[in-house]
Amino acid sequence: MKKLIICLVSCLLLIALMCITIAAEEETDTLTQLPSEYTDLLDSLPEEIVDLLPPSLFSSSSEEVGAGTGEMADLSYLLQAVLSLVGLRLGDCAKLLAATVGLLLLSAICNAIKTAFRTESIARTISFLSSLIITLSILSVGYQSIRTVTSYFETLSDITVALIPLMGVLYAMGGNVTAAVASTSGLSLFLAVLEEIVSKSIVPFCGICLAFALIRALDPSIRLGTLADTIKKNYTTLLAFLMMLLSAMLAAQTTLGAGKDGIAMRSAKFAAGNMIPVVGGSVAELLRTVSTGVGYLRGTVGICAVLLLLLTLLPTLIELLLVRLTWQICASVADLLGCDSEKKLLDEIACLSGYLVTAVAICSSVVLLAVSLLIHCTAAFG
Repeated sequence: MKKLIICLVSCLLLIALMCITIAAEEETDTLTQLPSEYTDLLDSLPEEIVDLLPPSLFSSSSEEVGAGTGEMADLSYLLQAVLSLVGLRLGDCAKLLAATVGLLLLSAICNAIKTAFRTESIARTISFLSSLIITLSILSVGYQSIRTVTSYFETLSDITVALIPLMGVLYAMGGNVTAAVASTSGLSLFLAVLEEIVSKSIVPFCGICLAFALIRALDPSIRLGTLADTIKKNYTTLLAFLMMLLSAMLAAQTTLGAGKDGIAMRSAKFAAGNMIPVVGGSVAELLRTVSTGVGYLRGTVGICAVLLLLLTLLPTLIELLLVRLTWQICASVADLLGCDSEKKLLDEIACLSGYLVTAVAICSSVVLLAVSLLIHCTAAFG
């Protein structure tokens, strides 16, 4: 009876190992082909970025995509691509600087005219009207920065939607099923936070800050500086806290899941090698080959995803920094011309641009961390 049970167990193990061998051989044949989800990642990018990508990046072969990724990783390519994307905004910043300086000169002239009136009410009326016209003109131009940030968050959301199934497939190909579930759930939670909290709150946040700046510019006697600073600091602190929690959760769950998958797969290989030494050794060697291929595929797609994220992130950051520099220069000109209320308004807008840079960088860090975990995670059956 014992011999019969041993024979049955041996037969079952042999059949299971043959199935694993066949599946592994099929996997090695498909390692040179990228999953179909990779195309969705490219489709989520804006058209101006797609036009700058190497043609080999759109191939279904991992070797050609690897060559295109190597071309993208070159410093000259990154600089040229980023500068070409930012170049359109350089002209806009120059126009913004010229228009704002012109408005400040007009404000200085109005300030000189109002001193000719001895009646204080008339002088205050002229000052109020000139400040109102200038501030509304500046705010209408400055709203472009808010639209830039909201557009970037929409692009980041589309990229995250495309990355969720792609990373799940790449984890599963290496046997990291638990890590795939953890990564997918973590990115899904980040997507919910990005769409429901960050994207829907950035416009009201900027509107409140600009309203406070306008009130302070029109009536300096109203002291709202402390309240405005409190709102801005607490908003960025809240974003940093949420993204820190998401990053810690994603890193912990993915790392622990990958370790759990690796232990389970190595235990199965050890048991197979001891019970059926010849077949088990062949399967182990074949799985080691598949593990190398999966690692190369993950590295290629992961590095490509990081570079694509940088191509969307860096132009936005540089654009916001250029706009912030423009507002700071305009504030210096306003100080030279003696336009105190306009200077306060320009300082507030420049400060708001800095907070927008912080919000964009904080939210992007979670996606970059998720892709970095994918690159450094080894296959479970390696």
